[in-house]
Parts: sequence; structure tokens; C-alpha cells
Amino acid sequence: MSQVAAQSTAPIGNQAPVRVDGRTKGAAEMAVIDEEQFSQDISLMLKSGLTLLDSLKTLRERAEPRRGRTLDRLMRLLREGDSLSVAMNACGGFKPGLLACVRSSELTGDLSESLHRYAQNASRLRKMRSQMVSALVYPVLLISVASLVVLFLLMYVVPRFAAILEGSGHDLPALSRLLIAVGRALGAVPVAGWVALAALLAFGIWRVAAAAREGRLEALLSEWATHVPGIRELVVTFSHAQLARSSGMLVASGVPVLKAMAMCRELLLSQDRGRLDRALASASSGAPLASALHDNELIDTLGLRVLRVSEQTGQIHAALDRLADIHDQEVERALERAGRLIEPILMLGIGLVVGGIVVLMYLPIFQLAASVG
Repeated sequence: MSQVAAQSTAPIGNQAPVRVDGRTKGAAEMAVIDEEQFSQDISLMLKSGLTLLDSLKTLRERAEPRRGRTLDRLMRLLREGDSLSVAMNACGGFKPGLLACVRSSELTGDLSESLHRYAQNASRLRKMRSQMVSALVYPVLLISVASLVVLFLLMYVVPRFAAILEGSGHDLPALSRLLIAVGRALGAVPVAGWVALAALLAFGIWRVAAAAREGRLEALLSEWATHVPGIRELVVTFSHAQLARSSGMLVASGVPVLKAMAMCRELLLSQDRGRLDRALASASSGAPLASALHDNELIDTLGLRVLRVSEQTGQIHAALDRLADIHDQEVERALERAGRLIEPILMLGIGLVVGGIVVLMYLPIFQLAASVG
């Protein structure tokens, strides 16, 4: 049996049931904490010599009301004798990864260092998510604005040109007649239809805004992007980088690797979560972790070799960090290439569509002028 598979996957200490988002069922009214800032601030204050309660009091002084209530409850539980991990789990608003990091640090006594590692990991993931979201949102916004411009031309400009052109008594080119027909068809749509479309768009915008407030926007965009050719591979690579980075951080904090990967399961796309479950079940049964992940297509041949060596040396957290670096570099290169190509391609496409509409409207006028001359 491999060294990794021999590690226990049982929870460390007693733990109340936690939902996937890290909030207990009885704490739904509590605000979700900015874990990156929370970990960074607490780590810095602990290293400066403040006690944990004094550090939390300092955070409470500048917290907004909802998050302040979460911190108030956290401090109250600590004063009643609960450990930090138990208190955080009872409060809600903290994800399983941070809870496991704190729980392990309570056994090793390096809470400040563990929180510092967690903050660094959260910062790297946030920056990569921001790049991914920007790469997905920019084309959507550009296409949306271009669609509004085209709709305005078809519904307002084209019918007015059509009245002038049809009154000339000259035959119009086939493409110009088709364009006029499209414009009139759109103009014939009743007001109720446009109101319904506007309501549907408003509902979509509201859902997106709600997802952004709840921290689910990245997940929704990622799931949507998996259906877009050319983007799916990029999103899958990014999710694998998140899994490797977060698992490595937890392993470095003292969490067994199988448990760490299970805690980071939600960082994967939905179609990869079952593969991870099968890989972890295989590793728990005695199979090498590297082979189990490779057989379930969660790592490539390079990852197989790196993890296989790390299982023998006991440096699996370093191997996971290295794999995350490789995936991050792939994503960054792909985003850089996409950024250079998407904008000119979209601008060219928009220019062709808008320019084509203008040309098809003015072409009959040019022909009319030539016949008169």
C-alpha cells in the first residue's frame, strides 16, 4: 500500500455537519466572511504579538454590520471555551478548506503560518479567477452592445431608408430587399413582445447580480463556458489548478492528502467531481494516488510522474504546488493569446455587420444616382 493511501481520511476532531459552501444549516443569516482578508489580517496580528481575541476585536471594529455579527458570535464562542475551528464551524460563513487549515494548525501550533499560507493561496486563486472572468465577460459585453446597435439600425434606420428607396420606382438588390424585410419584421413585433424580452433580460441581469453577491458568479460562468468550444479546455485546466493549489496548501498545513482533496472537491467542474470521487475511493483502497488520478483523467502523464515520485519522498504538497504552477502558466498563456485575438476578431466582425447594413442601404442610392446621371 502506498504512503498516501495509508493516510486516514477521517475528520480531525469533532466536527458538526457543514454544507458545501462552509455554512452550517443554523447559520444561514450570518454573512460570508472574506476569507482571504480574514486570514491575512489575523495572521499579521498574531505575528505582531496580539492574542486571537484581540485580533478579532480589531477586525470587529471595522466590519460592516452583518459580518460584525458573525465576528461577535465567534468571539463569544471562544470565550465560552470552544476552539477556533469549532467556533468558526458553528458561526458559518467559513469554507471547509479554511476550517481544515485552522483545525490542523491547532494540533501543530502554527496558526499564524497556516493562515498566511491560506491567504496566499486565496490571493492566487482570486487573481486567476479575475482573469478568467474578465476573459469571459468582455466578449459578452462587446457582443451585447453590438447587438443593440444592429437592432437600432434594423428597426429605426432601415425602414426609413426603405420608404425612400421603394418610392424611387427602381428595383432593389436582393440583399437590400432581404434587409428591409428583416427590419420590417422586427418593427412589426408588438410592444408586449419587447416588454417581455426586456423583462427576461432584466431577470437574467438580476440573477447574475445575485450570483455575484453570493460568490457564485465564477462557478456559473465556468459551467457555462464548458459548453463553448475552445474555452472548455481552459476552464477545466483552471479548475485542476485550483484543486492542486488548495490541496497542496491543506497538506502543507497537516491535513491528510485524501481528505484535503475531498475538501477541495467543489473547486472542480461538475463533470470532474465524480472522477475525483472514484480516484479517492481507489486510493483509499490501496491504489497509488498518482495512478488513481491519472486513470480518472485528472492529471496528465507529467502529473503522474511528479506525483509518483512525491509519494515516495513524502513531498506531495510540493508536487501539488508544482502542478498548480504548471496549470496556472498554461491558463495565463492561453488568456494572453485570447486577449490578443478576441478583441480584433470581435471588432472586425462587428465592423463587417454594421458596415454591411450601411452598404446595403446606400448601394441602391448610388445606383439610383448613377442611372439619373
